[in-house]
Amino acid sequence: MQSVRKSLWIVLAVSFLAGACTNEEQNVAPTDDNEALTTATLSLTNTANAQDVVTATIENLNTTPDVSKATLNLKANATYSGAIQLYDKTQTPTLNATEEIREKANEHLFVYTPSTSSLLTMTITDKDTNPAPGPYPIGLTFSLKAGPAATGSLKVQLRHQPNAKNGTTTPGTDDLNVDFPVVIL
Repeated sequence: MQSVRKSLWIVLAVSFLAGACTNEEQNVAPTDDNEALTTATLSLTNTANAQDVVTATIENLNTTPDVSKATLNLKANATYSGAIQLYDKTQTPTLNATEEIREKANEHLFVYTPSTSSLLTMTITDKDTNPAPGPYPIGLTFSLKAGPAATGSLKVQLRHQPNAKNGTTTPGTDDLNVDFPVVIL
């Protein structure tokens, strides 16, 4: 009787350990989720006057966006060099998502779309390292040419395109999709 109990305990222990090993060794496919973003900031410097710097920020991207500091006040017909910074303020410390996007540049594309073609002309100035037919634009840095006096908006999208980036906006999903108000004087 005692040997039956001992055998039963051994069977139970082995079953338990085998089950535990199975759970620990379970392979989970990695995911390449979209970026978690709470803040987007555009910084522009007038190429004719380095003292003329324009900064616009949209906060709370993951809830109700705060656009109180989002207006781009530009000079008519001026050219600006620009950059975008993205943050996830739900992390402690705040995560600079721009660095992560730079590291994964081959999977990301910024798309800048003015509300009218006469409002702004945008040229992306940075490229990824995708092989031919790449490299493709990234959009962390850009050149912006303001048109004549007008108002409108600049839509900024960050397209997440893992294993699909081809230099167009079509593949992937949006990590970011916001509108910055534009006032040109």
